[in-house]
Amino acid sequence: MFTNYPIRLINNHIIVDAEQQLIVDTGSPVSFHSSGMINLCGESIAVKTSIPGVSADYLSSKVGTRIDGLLGMDIIHRYPLMIDLHCGFMFVDDDAVYPHALEDFELGPLAQGLLAIRMTVNNRPVKMIVDTGAPVSYINQSIVSGMVSDGEIDDFHPLIGDFHTNTYHCDVIPMIGEQPYNQLFGVLPTMLGMTLAMIQADGIIGIELFKRYRIQIREGRLYLPPQGI
Repeated sequence: MFTNYPIRLINNHIIVDAEQQLIVDTGSPVSFHSSGMINLCGESIAVKTSIPGVSADYLSSKVGTRIDGLLGMDIIHRYPLMIDLHCGFMFVDDDAVYPHALEDFELGPLAQGLLAIRMTVNNRPVKMIVDTGAPVSYINQSIVSGMVSDGEIDDFHPLIGDFHTNTYHCDVIPMIGEQPYNQLFGVLPTMLGMTLAMIQADGIIGIELFKRYRIQIREGRLYLPPQGI
């Protein structure tokens, strides 16, 4: 059943209104809702009422609006789904076949279910986790070594709470043949950086990718429609 839901960008978080206020978070392998049920595409899907370190109240306080739950990859994987921030809709059960696939790579067992792509940052090939729940993208310290910081930003992560980090503007090429663009990256705190290293990823590409492109998530991969940006 093809369905579209309005989405809003609030403090760099994608919020979908499916009669419930849900954060769309491809960086989370699991979904939850404070009621224990998410309604999508005519289905009522039983989910947890919270996940370790994260509840609806916690997300509401961090995002700055009412959040009822989180739409993670366990549910996103059920449907071909396209996120279009430009028109303000999420299209679910969108079975159009788009030809331009971003190059992916195989993740280890610790990151099963997440989305991953290869891209170029500062002329270096990198492996990135795709995380719509990340309001800021992050890159390994080695990629920005020797660069002058553009300042600090504050962010939060359920594993470590609030943190601040240095930021850097880097040149990004998301796929072969695309023109480079400039994007802000932070450097993850040591603990989170070690977690990425364990799954052999160089960073996290967050909401900025979805601001630039209409992106379809289908069968564990990312696709761009013919019109691209």
